[in-house]
Amino acid sequence: MLVTPDAVAAGRAEDILWHATDMVLRRAGADGAAPPPRHPARKAAAHRAGTEPLSVTAPPERTASIDEGLAAVPQPVELVGRWAVDLAAPAPHLTAAIGRALASIPQDRVTDTATEGPGAVVRGWEPEHAAVLTEAADRLEQVWPAMSAELHQGVRQIVLLDGRAIDGFTDFITHGAVFVNAARLGVGRAGLPGWVRLADALVHEGTHTRCNAAAFSTPFLIRATGPGPSVITPLRPDPRPLTGLFQQTVVLVRQAILYRLIHWGAPLSDLQRETVADRRARLLEKAYQGVDLLGRHRAALTPAGEAVHAEAAGLLAEEAAWEEARTEQLPGGRA
Repeated sequence: MLVTPDAVAAGRAEDILWHATDMVLRRAGADGAAPPPRHPARKAAAHRAGTEPLSVTAPPERTASIDEGLAAVPQPVELVGRWAVDLAAPAPHLTAAIGRALASIPQDRVTDTATEGPGAVVRGWEPEHAAVLTEAADRLEQVWPAMSAELHQGVRQIVLLDGRAIDGFTDFITHGAVFVNAARLGVGRAGLPGWVRLADALVHEGTHTRCNAAAFSTPFLIRATGPGPSVITPLRPDPRPLTGLFQQTVVLVRQAILYRLIHWGAPLSDLQRETVADRRARLLEKAYQGVDLLGRHRAALTPAGEAVHAEAAGLLAEEAAWEEARTEQLPGGRA
C-alpha cells in the first residue's frame, strides 16, 4: 500500500483479510449464517469466534450467539452509482462498535449534554441523506476516480450517527463499515456543501479501512514487545499509538489532494471555492505535522512503512507547489 489510491492492491488486501475471516467462521461452524460475504457483521462474528482475532476456533457454546448475531443483519439493498453499499440500519454489531468508540474518548462526551441522551447512536437513512451520498459519490468519481474505485473495494456499509460525541470512525472488528455523523451531510458553518463534507468523511474513514486491511498482511510498523510509545498526533489532543499517527498521516495527505481536486474539478460558487481552499490549507499544515512526526519515528517503520512515509513526503511537496502557485494568482498574494 502507498498513499496514492490503488483499487487493485486494495482488492488483494481485502481478499487476504476476508479469507482469514471466513476460515475462522468455518472452524466455528458459523460459515453458513446469513450475512453476505465481506459484510462487517461477518467480521465481527469472526472476532467473537476466537479468543484472539481471526485465529482461534470458538468453543461450541459460543456458536449459537455467533449465528444469532449474523442472522440479525439485513442484506445490502442500495446501489449508489456503481457502488454497492449497505446504508446501515441499527444492528447489534454496529451498536457494539459505537460502544468501543465511546469507551476511547473523554467520558464527558459520552453523554450528549444537549439531550442527555447517548453521545452517539445509529440513525436510519432518510431520502435526503441518500441524495447527499449519491452526489458525494458521483462528484468523487468525477474528480478522483482512483479514490472512488478504492472505496468501492473496502467500504461495504455506511453508518449514520446521531449525537455530538463522534464525528466519524472506523472499527477493525467491524471492518468494512464506516461511521459518519449525520451532521456531516449538511452545509458546514464555513459554507462547505454537504456533499463535500461527506466526500471528505468517506475519504478519511475509507483510508483507515484501507490501512487496516493492508496492515493485516503487510505491517507498516515493527512489532514491539510492549505497548510501544504514544505520541501527540495532528488530529487528536490525546496521546495515540504510532499506528494512529501513521494512519492520520496518510489520511491528511489524501484529504489535501481531495480538496485540490474538488477546487479545480467540481462545480462550486466563488465563496465555496474559497472555503474549499481554506480547508485544504489547514489540512496541508496538519499533513506536514504528520509527516514530520512520523519521520522522527522512522526506526519503528518497516520497509513498507518507510515507503508510505516517503511517498507522503513527496506528494506533500507537490501539493505545496500547487498551493504556492495558487496563492501567487490571488490579489495581494493572499491565500
